[in-house]
Amino acid sequence: MISASFAETIIKMKILAYLLLAACFFSAKAQDIFSLGQSVDYTLQHHPSLLVYDNNSRIAREKSTQSLSGYLPQVTASATLIDNIRLQTTVLPAGIFGPEPKAVQLGTKYNTNAGLDFSQTIYDQSKLTGIKANKPYMIMTELQKKQNQELLIYNTSTAYFQVLIYQQQLAILRSNKVKYEEMVKVLTYQYEKGMVLEKDVDRIKVNLNTTNYQIDDAAIKEQLAINTLKNAMGMPLENELVIRDSLHYEMFADGLPKESLSLESLTEVKINEQSIALQEINVKIKQAAYLPTLNAVGKLATQSLSNDFSDAFASWKGFTYVGATLSIPLTNGFKRKSMLKEEKLILDNNRSEFNINKENLKLRFENAKTAVGTAYSSYRSSEDNMVLAKKLLDVTDYQYQRGVVGLTDYLNDDSAYKTAQANYINGLYNLMISQLNYQKSQGTLPDFINKLR
Repeated sequence: MISASFAETIIKMKILAYLLLAACFFSAKAQDIFSLGQSVDYTLQHHPSLLVYDNNSRIAREKSTQSLSGYLPQVTASATLIDNIRLQTTVLPAGIFGPEPKAVQLGTKYNTNAGLDFSQTIYDQSKLTGIKANKPYMIMTELQKKQNQELLIYNTSTAYFQVLIYQQQLAILRSNKVKYEEMVKVLTYQYEKGMVLEKDVDRIKVNLNTTNYQIDDAAIKEQLAINTLKNAMGMPLENELVIRDSLHYEMFADGLPKESLSLESLTEVKINEQSIALQEINVKIKQAAYLPTLNAVGKLATQSLSNDFSDAFASWKGFTYVGATLSIPLTNGFKRKSMLKEEKLILDNNRSEFNINKENLKLRFENAKTAVGTAYSSYRSSEDNMVLAKKLLDVTDYQYQRGVVGLTDYLNDDSAYKTAQANYINGLYNLMISQLNYQKSQGTLPDFINKLR
């Protein structure tokens, strides 16, 4: 019969086991596991650079408001109290108050003024032209924001693929490690029975040790790649990050690209176009400096004049005026002419650089197109070669197990298979990166990443 204390101990052990299982479950749930799509989404929500470009958009809107305010009525309130400690002396000519010149002091000791000054721009071509710059400037800031998002997607995807490659490499190495460990056990047993030589055991141990070193090296590189991915995503380095290999690799190997480049759809081209539009407006602003400006002005005020401070704020007398000012620029030492010429030269440079940039973008596209075609061929070749090497190794392994061939033949084919595996991994990575570069070169990277989700 089971004692009560023993039964109580069993119950406590079951409760502890349940608690441990629950802790493991919640720990696993707390660990972030990201697919490529989730990694990109996280980047586009948390990367610090997003705030910078959002602020740039807000700055553009504020600058637009500032330029418009220059053509709105300007009202300024002012108040002054002047204490004429010593009034200025004026000498009146002879004949006004007597035959001799007379020194007099005009004015009062205390002069108090309060009023409103009004001004309204009626015509100022430079301000009108500056208002037109608001639209291309705001468009350009939004395009720069989009360009930053495309760069974040590219950096995140590149880092993500690097992690995947190291994970695949580790999976292959660990599989080889298990195989070599089993072979070491079998050959050690056979050596003890006098069936094989000691050098045969040592050969497999060398392969096992080499594989262990490669696993350690790949694990370190995987962690570095994960840290790079965290940085690309804007994730704190102390956070745990696990990625899930849910990609359809056949999408990277659909064959040779057939699309042609449309320069007008590229974000870089659109930004350059808006930059040139802004510079054209700068030229027009400098040209407008030769034109006259017309402003309406007015004042509504009151003043109090007194020789006693106690009356400085009494006996107010109001006055008002309205008028207009016309300013006609005549000469300023060739400064306007030089500034206009400078802006025109900058515009010429911008247009020339734009043409150069378009040719560079075409070259980038053609190179990326060639690279993805070459990477595709290399990937297919390395994949076929790996399948063939595996087939040869399986045959050699079968023959080795039955004593038809020696260990040297097995190790030679095993080495060839490992080389084929490494070439396949490199071929896959090159294909993935070249496909990213190709999609980026034609402005379709975000759409391509969405297809990979």
